[in-house]
Amino acid sequence: MSLNAKTVRIAGSRPKKKAVSRQNKDNLYARIDESKFNRYVVHDLPRYRKYLSEGGAAIYSADELDALEEAGVSDRLPPRATGYYLDLAKRSDAVKNLIKARPEEMDDLSGEADPSNQLKYSPIPGLLHKYELCLVYVVRTCSSWCRYCYRSDFLTGKTGKDTASIHEVKDYIETHNAKVETGEITDKPKVREVLLSGGDPMVLSNRNLFDYLNGLAEAGVEVIRIGTKEMAFFPERFDDNFFEMLDLFHEVHPNVLVAFMVHFTHADEFLRLNEAGEYVRNERGGYLRNPLVERAATRLKSRPFVTLENQTPIIDGVNDDADALRLMQRELKRMGVNNHYFFQCREIEGFRAFAVPVEKAWKLHAESQHGLSGIERSRFALSTEAGKMEMVSVIDGDERLRALGGELGEALADGLVIFRLHRTPYSDRQSDIVIARRNPDALWISGYEDRILYDGRVHDAGDKWAPLLAALAPALLQAAE
Repeated sequence: MSLNAKTVRIAGSRPKKKAVSRQNKDNLYARIDESKFNRYVVHDLPRYRKYLSEGGAAIYSADELDALEEAGVSDRLPPRATGYYLDLAKRSDAVKNLIKARPEEMDDLSGEADPSNQLKYSPIPGLLHKYELCLVYVVRTCSSWCRYCYRSDFLTGKTGKDTASIHEVKDYIETHNAKVETGEITDKPKVREVLLSGGDPMVLSNRNLFDYLNGLAEAGVEVIRIGTKEMAFFPERFDDNFFEMLDLFHEVHPNVLVAFMVHFTHADEFLRLNEAGEYVRNERGGYLRNPLVERAATRLKSRPFVTLENQTPIIDGVNDDADALRLMQRELKRMGVNNHYFFQCREIEGFRAFAVPVEKAWKLHAESQHGLSGIERSRFALSTEAGKMEMVSVIDGDERLRALGGELGEALADGLVIFRLHRTPYSDRQSDIVIARRNPDALWISGYEDRILYDGRVHDAGDKWAPLLAALAPALLQAAE
């Protein structure tokens, strides 16, 4: 469905019906306690100036603040951060660059308003159904806002995406799965897995989060992912009351796996830093961890029904360094967190201010795998409309092959890139590949669309070879003569 065909809604307009979710469950919900957190969230430039006047962490100069206001950077995405994360930013350039707004974000606002055309896969408000996994938007905010955020259109309400009602989600999943069982739906499998996203589900209260967890489990979902960066932004959220709620959920639904898709972008977010921003080591030379983060991770991984997975994009000025990526993967695994994905920065509006070219990002990731064990390694992928495309290889060209002439000679001389469709909505295209001529300046898959030689994203086998046949046409014609 097109963007224009969608009804624009405002935050909180979905029918939540908490009373229905909690009907006849007073004893259950009575066992869930809430915590009052003071995250000291600093939101937008006027509030940040006030925060500074009260002795807060300074990551902008007065001139920088003036430049941001003049550029109108808040129109794209208002700056937002917790006091905890701002204090960390004083000691870490990587952390600072993650949340620090830049005037150049407004220099070029080209990009996708709705990244990867997500609304095309939204059968009901607040739910995306692209794979066997569904994504559900549960809240329209995070404790801090990364400048590269590919959900910025949802956070700001620019594309009309809304938070989901668990009752609508539950009804959709149950109806879909029933139709799969009866053979009425044959092009998609049953929904086994759901990702709770937003925003960050961990900013919800324990009872509100339990509403979604419990509703999904009642709908027959076997794996619930919680996409969160709260362990980096505000690890104190993982307190006794939260774990008691999590254990209660497991008591009620013992067969449901809960996967926390944590979002560490740099090791500075979870290793211990001294005031000079240097890592603190133990007597054996090992890295000490931030005690708040380590406590949260330890308590999560102590539960056999919980798994921890990390995924993050590679961002200019934050983690665009092979040694930093290698250290992060190694130390995350030691902390009990699996390395899932590294992503290319999505083509959102303003992405040119912080995106690393695709081929450079691939090379950084490939170099970061050197010295890692098999269980420490990760994938590098682009999350596109066609699905998650793992970048498999960048092949150097050979200038001698330019003598072949035509588009094929140019491609072989310049070199090739190869993507694999690691995850796709279409079963007949799973694990197919895309081969394109190199483009060192490309920041997204769009930078290769006019250079493709073989396109496994298309359905018809003949169409997959069409670009290569077109490139070979002059030679074929000459041979026919």
